[in-house]
Amino acid sequence: MKLNKEDALRWLEQAEHNLEVAEHNLKAKFYSDACFMAEQTAQVGLKAFIIYHKRRLIWEHSIQELAKICSQYDKSFERFIEYGKILDRYYIPTRYPDALARPAVPFKTYTEEDANDAIKLVKEVLNRVKEKIGGEK
Repeated sequence: MKLNKEDALRWLEQAEHNLEVAEHNLKAKFYSDACFMAEQTAQVGLKAFIIYHKRRLIWEHSIQELAKICSQYDKSFERFIEYGKILDRYYIPTRYPDALARPAVPFKTYTEEDANDAIKLVKEVLNRVKEKIGGEK
């Protein structure tokens, strides 16, 4: 199978940027934004791995589902399915008040601990992706 490293590295580069933004938001105490960008880091990183193998974009946004797809290519991604149970909660509710019970609003709901935990998880995901596809063009 011919692998698609060039496109995968573009996605990986974006995932690394997303992680920087998540960490910046954490330092600035924008915890809901840090959680969302952590989720985006995992989503884009896992898509990089899928693109590396499939050469096409996957229109899926669930970390759990993306990790399942990745695990079809490499069983070491199976543990990220569990991470998705946490990270998937940060895709919609971190941004939209109607995704939370009233009177909650996202920027008041998520904590420093939430953001730290999310970033810790996605660093592991991103490191695995980098390890598997490499970082050079």
